[in-house]
Amino acid sequence: MVYNIAICDDEIIQVEFVEKLINEIKKEKNLKIKLNKFSSGEQILSSSNIIQYHIILLDMEMEQINGIEVAKRIRHFNEQALIIFITGFKDYVFNVFEVKTFRYLLKPLDKQLFYKAFNEAIEIIDITATNSRDFLHVKKNKQDIIVSYESIQYFEKYKNKVLIVTENGEIEFYGTMNELILLLNMEKFIRVHQGYIVNIDNIELITSKEVILKEGKRIPVSRRNVKEVKEAFLSRMRV
Repeated sequence: MVYNIAICDDEIIQVEFVEKLINEIKKEKNLKIKLNKFSSGEQILSSSNIIQYHIILLDMEMEQINGIEVAKRIRHFNEQALIIFITGFKDYVFNVFEVKTFRYLLKPLDKQLFYKAFNEAIEIIDITATNSRDFLHVKKNKQDIIVSYESIQYFEKYKNKVLIVTENGEIEFYGTMNELILLLNMEKFIRVHQGYIVNIDNIELITSKEVILKEGKRIPVSRRNVKEVKEAFLSRMRV
């Protein structure tokens, strides 16, 4: 899987150092990582990808908005992200619990302690993904609904809801496609269009403009997604 990671710190040297450590772990463990860097709390809060981050490495002392306030706002969009605070101050250690902090590391950053915290975060993400590998868990009208991946044909964006089309009928729930991507094992699904995510195993044919599903449904493919869709389909076929 691809691990989406964000670094937010107003010290450029610190950002570069953390990035260097992550790249060392990435190389050592052969991880797929998509990394975004931010120099202020305002920047990360305005990011359209905020809901997709698995790990957020956050400085505590920044101008205008401090780390605790940034974390509180992040939690409105992303409950699952593992937040690791990196700070030069011990005074905030008791404040971090209210934002479900994963780890609290002090500057100057100890390389081994960072490795330990980061690797533990990756392990938790992997365990979570494995435990939900074959089923989608969503809430509808405050009830938990579990849908097997095998029965899902595709997802469609519908106003402020997501429509799950299965072989046994349709289920809708309040949410966005970006939120859905966080819940899914994206080795088995592919986003073909802004409004559609498709079960790769249910694809029969791909053209330059659409995918045709096994039951005959035609779904548009955006031009920028065609290459990725074809690669995902061929990779899944090889498996």
